[in-house]
Amino acid sequence: MTTAESLIQHLNLEPHPEGGFYKEKYRSGITIAAGSLPVGFCEERSLSTSIYFLLRSGDISKFHRLRSDEIWYHHQGSSVRLILIDSEGVKHTKILGTHIERAEHPQVIIPAGTIFGAEVHGENSYALMSCVVSPGFDFRDFEMFDKEDLLQAYPKHTEVIEKFG
Repeated sequence: MTTAESLIQHLNLEPHPEGGFYKEKYRSGITIAAGSLPVGFCEERSLSTSIYFLLRSGDISKFHRLRSDEIWYHHQGSSVRLILIDSEGVKHTKILGTHIERAEHPQVIIPAGTIFGAEVHGENSYALMSCVVSPGFDFRDFEMFDKEDLLQAYPKHTEVIEKFG
């Protein structure tokens, strides 16, 4: 039986600053010049990057934002609830999983500039996913939030900010 701990060990996953565990698996050798990227990118970026990402029950992927689009793909384990706050301040919930008949999605696209967090559905479980970022991920484009700043900016979303902030 596969467990979160065995996947963490076998895939050489490390703790991620937002929560959960990750390992970069791909970084494109093709780069995009800074002048060809949207405002906010100060240096060239890889065309795309990909990581394994694992959350366990009780783990939270804390609210964060990227300058790039990100696509999450579900591989195994329980479904994952993603909470997104778009650039207009509207909250959306997406369920990442393989039970399409229950309105789960095997992939979820998170547009650049979206604030988002995630958690695993179910107890004593985990979810193994891959995340592809394009233009490629760089920690300079990764923004974590102070809970108080989020509460001030989005007071109507207090419940989810308390959980994911």
